[in-house]
Amino acid sequence: MHKILERSNGCSSIEIVNNNIKKIYQSGCSKILNPNSYNDNIDLVLINTAGGITCNDKIKVDALIKNSNLSICTQAAEKIYAGIGDPAEVEINLSLKNSNLYWLPKELILFNNSKLIRKININLLEKSNLIFCETTVFGRKEMFEKIDNIFFSDQWKINVNTHLKHFEAINIEGSIDENFKNNYTFANNSTLSTILIFGDIIEQLELELRKVIKKIVNHYCEMTTFDNKIIVRCLAKDNYDLKKTLNYIMKNIINDKMPKNWTL
Repeated sequence: MHKILERSNGCSSIEIVNNNIKKIYQSGCSKILNPNSYNDNIDLVLINTAGGITCNDKIKVDALIKNSNLSICTQAAEKIYAGIGDPAEVEINLSLKNSNLYWLPKELILFNNSKLIRKININLLEKSNLIFCETTVFGRKEMFEKIDNIFFSDQWKINVNTHLKHFEAINIEGSIDENFKNNYTFANNSTLSTILIFGDIIEQLELELRKVIKKIVNHYCEMTTFDNKIIVRCLAKDNYDLKKTLNYIMKNIINDKMPKNWTL
């Protein structure tokens, strides 16, 4: 007899206009907190009360931001656990108009035999700025976790004034041993972080960011600028070491706008 396994579904939606929260909707395992902050921008914390994500779970986040300054983070690392069934689905849709967004979730941790399809869609209109940071951990080395089998599809799409400015995807199925050992992919590292920056803010940050990146010597961290965007890639063997590096970078480019739970 086939058993119906319990699954998590969560949906959250928020609308912010002129730095005022006009709408918050949350259902299922998805919750939104607005903690007290001394920053000039609004701080939001996304929470998954299910404690993690597994097969057949579905999470959706929608945000509409107009004439506002906003930072969005998560309460804790999002853990993608092994499961039975179809891949979990996570969809994130962010739309900005004349606004500044700091997208700073904590790391995504993938466990052996996990399955995930994630899509992040961001639309920037008028004079909007975006600082976007995502970290993915393929098995925690300090916990001796190894990925023998995985399904991971991750797609990011960023439009600026209706024109596609950035698209990237990771598609991995099965063992990732070859990717780990390949010097052109992970080079025996298990943690990958990407910082993307769009908007006029690039002119203010580029020189300082180059100075900061040059001082990072304990693991791979490189920066490139083209087509009115900045891309920073970091690779590390240990997630904690990479967290320290990201904190160092962010403190130098956004200073007091960092979420409190980024503090180590």
